[in-house]
Amino acid sequence: MTYYQEKLEKVLRECDKHILRIEHATKKMSSFMPLSSDRYQNLTDDEVEHIDQFLFRFAKLQDAMGRKLFKLVLILKDDLSIDEVESMNFIDILNRLEKLKLLDTYTWRSLRDDRNELAHNYEDNAEESSIIINRLFEKRIELFKIYSKIKNYL
Repeated sequence: MTYYQEKLEKVLRECDKHILRIEHATKKMSSFMPLSSDRYQNLTDDEVEHIDQFLFRFAKLQDAMGRKLFKLVLILKDDLSIDEVESMNFIDILNRLEKLKLLDTYTWRSLRDDRNELAHNYEDNAEESSIIINRLFEKRIELFKIYSKIKNYL
């Protein structure tokens, strides 16, 4: 097994672990989702912990995919060197993956934008936060689909 194949196995295990944790948090959150502004303001400490776990793992999964998995796909399956991949802008990496029909650039950027918007507003504005949490709760399925498509491709 090559160095990059070993790295890939490690990244896939990391992503799988994040997905398991997201699914666990999702089960715990299902009793109070979707959130309204009023419900958001009256969450119990346990409910806040479930949301925090969900958001943390969502971010970690997205980061592992964007910073590690995508690059390894291009190295192992698109015959690019590490230097070529490291010199690419992230949008070029996304475009390359889109050409391989592994993701839709718009969908990935939308997931990223929602996550970043929440990071700036989380706990500051109940209305905005509840809307974004609801959106990410639903969009986790899109994130899982992208990961699954890549994993099957590999």
